[in-house]
Amino acid sequence: MASFHSVRARGTHAPGSAVFIALSMLALLAGPSNGLFVGGEQYSTSVPLYNAARTGLRMPVVGLGTGHCNPVEGGECMNNQTAYQATLDFLKAGGRRIDTAISYHDQTGIGKALKASGLSREEVFITSKVGPGFPLGYQDTLSQMTTILEQLDTSYVDLLLIHWPGPAGQSSDPACQGSSMNHTKCRLNTWHAMEKIFNAGTAYAIGVSNYEENHLQEILSTPGMLRPSVNQVEFHPYWQERDLLQFCKQNNITFNGYAPYASNDWAAYYHHWPHSLLNDTTLQKIAQAHQRSPAQVALRWQFQLGLVVNPRSQNIAHMRENVNIFDFELSNVEMQQVGSLQKPPSHPKVFEDPHDIP
Repeated sequence: MASFHSVRARGTHAPGSAVFIALSMLALLAGPSNGLFVGGEQYSTSVPLYNAARTGLRMPVVGLGTGHCNPVEGGECMNNQTAYQATLDFLKAGGRRIDTAISYHDQTGIGKALKASGLSREEVFITSKVGPGFPLGYQDTLSQMTTILEQLDTSYVDLLLIHWPGPAGQSSDPACQGSSMNHTKCRLNTWHAMEKIFNAGTAYAIGVSNYEENHLQEILSTPGMLRPSVNQVEFHPYWQERDLLQFCKQNNITFNGYAPYASNDWAAYYHHWPHSLLNDTTLQKIAQAHQRSPAQVALRWQFQLGLVVNPRSQNIAHMRENVNIFDFELSNVEMQQVGSLQKPPSHPKVFEDPHDIP
């Protein structure tokens, strides 16, 4: 069975084979910007993780984001029932990565769906997160990890992230408390707990989310600390963290973009944009040229920039589109066009900005 815990998997071609050599030459001629990976299908649909990651661990490029709310339909967030069905549908559509968090309150449903899917645990990559809304700090992080494993009904997660660089809730860690809070020490104490979780084998990789360069530097500049394997950050044509993306690449930190459609279902509604990202005429013209959907073009653009992505959906037809972005390529001109889409007049960043967190 295919697994994301080894470098080669079903669908790859052995080094030295004619197909492998041809694909290798194609990748070399195409250059690094096109997002292709040497070695066949498995290399184009997943990426290796580095730093604080188990040797050989690979992360599927397209995951299912499950932190979902739709204000147009009453503001209901994804819950255990809807997450159960969405997870089953995504796995049926061919997806193999689920992105969740303790703060999403949907992990029990996801765990049940994994059991009902008929797939082995090793065939599905699960990301979860500690915080925000739950306290950070050393002991609180360890406690949350216990809860995460219980809710998902699994003995490990493939990737565990710190959800947000700012502490919240009533932490037992003095560095994370009230007026005496030391943001840097709070984050580093939390990261120490993440290291313990990684070394215990209950998370195969550890990383962060919504971390800016200064937050990452705290870890990178501390002697002996493990380096994050992933940074999950809002990224889409309206909000491009290019400098942060480059910094992560330089430090072998995989860049995981969330809200790849600029939260198409509700951002325009909340922020009063003239139109949503997927209704942009330039994006639609490029999609027509490739006989693809605007959503597929948006995902492919991010993939060619070097990102892995977390599109949200509860529609199995859309899920099938989301995982089918590996058999077409955007030209350099098209990449520039998508990267230069006219931003909405206000709030191009959909979610809260961590930039000002000390």
